[in-house]
Amino acid sequence: MHLQIVRYLLTNLIFINVLYFNTYMRIFLIIFVLISCISINAQQYWLPVNSPASHKIMKAQFLDTVYGWACGDSGTIVHTSNSGANWVLQENWTNEFPIDDIFFINRNLGWAISNDFFFQGTILLRTTNGGVNWIDSRYPDTTLVFNTIYFLDSSTGFMSGASGLIYKTTNAGNNWFNCYIDSSYCAFLYLMPKKNFYFVNSMVGYACGGQIDIQGMVWRTTNGGSHWYTYCVTAEPLYDIKAVSSSKIIATGGDLEYGLSMAISTDAGLSWNYRVTPLPGRGLTLGFRTPSELWVPLNFVPAYGVNLDSGNLSSDWTMVPAEGVETVNSVVFMSPTFGWSFGTGGTIFKYNSSIIGINGNEQENIPGDFILEQNYPNPFNPVTTIGYELKRGGLVNISVYNITGQLTEILLNSYQPPGYHNINWNASGKSSGIYFCTLSAGSNRKTIKMLLVK
Repeated sequence: MHLQIVRYLLTNLIFINVLYFNTYMRIFLIIFVLISCISINAQQYWLPVNSPASHKIMKAQFLDTVYGWACGDSGTIVHTSNSGANWVLQENWTNEFPIDDIFFINRNLGWAISNDFFFQGTILLRTTNGGVNWIDSRYPDTTLVFNTIYFLDSSTGFMSGASGLIYKTTNAGNNWFNCYIDSSYCAFLYLMPKKNFYFVNSMVGYACGGQIDIQGMVWRTTNGGSHWYTYCVTAEPLYDIKAVSSSKIIATGGDLEYGLSMAISTDAGLSWNYRVTPLPGRGLTLGFRTPSELWVPLNFVPAYGVNLDSGNLSSDWTMVPAEGVETVNSVVFMSPTFGWSFGTGGTIFKYNSSIIGINGNEQENIPGDFILEQNYPNPFNPVTTIGYELKRGGLVNISVYNITGQLTEILLNSYQPPGYHNINWNASGKSSGIYFCTLSAGSNRKTIKMLLVK
């Protein structure tokens, strides 16, 4: 598989050599070092499933572990309503144009966005029956190009793209108005293309984007999207952005010349640090299998980048080859055992949960240092007990995360002596659903899945 990656990279480097002759040798050396030092687990992490699509799939969204959609070139929209046991093509008339983005707020109501770049501009698609039927409309200003769309609820949504403008709707997309973008933090570049949106809540949201060889950027709003602040963050574009907690925001991007890059803010987007990783390619999506295990498809390369420390800038990355696909473009996880990735040729892959076991428990690093027991009772309502045993004393952090990876509650963050301990979690004020409890001690982490049923 290493040879497959080498052949793919060198083929692309022939093209890059024409544009970036002075960087050819540096990129080659990066590839050589990667091949020399990367150790790949022989287990197959991703298993191919039957796909009705034949064109490249770029973006995907799951509402839960049952309903999901993905979109891509030549009008491709694929859908599953049975946890991926079957995928079907959804008909729409945009067969000549790519579906750039897709977004659902429930199992029936969703939007998609496409472009006829040279003649009639942006095409908006809307469905009220889960994509069985799509209704199209043209955005009136054909000079504007929109490539990404995001909705907070059935009425309020945002779209942006190559035009650099951010538009908002408060009536489900029937009308759109231009939002104000402040340029004071990053003058002259505030209209760079936007690639993706992510909202923490109805008021606080982020967009990311930029332009190759110019700037990677983040835009931030704290008033529901009416006013956006601009931040120059990285040297290359950012393609996806997510909130790990209310204060920690992470974004990914890069390009073939410099490789995968990551950006992190720990103060809710007010300031940013970034790092160009040793891995080639660019990150188009962020897929958190657990709060600590992050998968990023490398896009230009038939491989994934994997990080076991929540993407923190000082931590190591591993390159895991992608079998049977030219490139991987999108990764999405709804739980530690339910994940999907998508790539060229309409390929669809399901995460091989047998690697971690059917309970979804994460057993990382050195299991002998401590034991994290499954909570009891499980399912529970509203109190459950979490037991753990330490082989040696030290600083212990026990945190609970929701299914989207957002921090729900810190149960413990203090020194604990060796021996057996337990702690209760009272979820009285929480909604029903899946939660993940992570115990961290030193450099070791373990995670269990808990189910709250009310």
